[in-house]
Amino acid sequence: MALLSVTAEEEKADRKGMSCRCGRTPPSNLRELKAMIAKKQVVFPGERKRVMRAILDHPETIAFGTATSIADECGVSTATVVRLAGHLGFRKFRDFKNLFRDHLKETRVLPQRMLCWRP
Repeated sequence: MALLSVTAEEEKADRKGMSCRCGRTPPSNLRELKAMIAKKQVVFPGERKRVMRAILDHPETIAFGTATSIADECGVSTATVVRLAGHLGFRKFRDFKNLFRDHLKETRVLPQRMLCWRP
């Protein structure tokens, strides 16, 4: 019976977009991620902290890199990079990458639109 209730809870978590591993709802954008960090709603143990700092300093690293290339740059294992995504509530590393890709799209498109805008 316990297995059924766990499975039901996992399905419920999946519907909410939560990670089954940590039970945390992933941030929907970079601003939300930074707010979570500032409020200490998420703490990064060991090498994950080093990876997170590198990613925040250079968001294009994760947006266009692979887990392996990011790991190599940070001097950690690929598993550490993938676990970081899970630690933040993402079910897939690709979803974590997309958060940064979306951020870069927004920040690159907005200045271009402002250049074209005429009062």
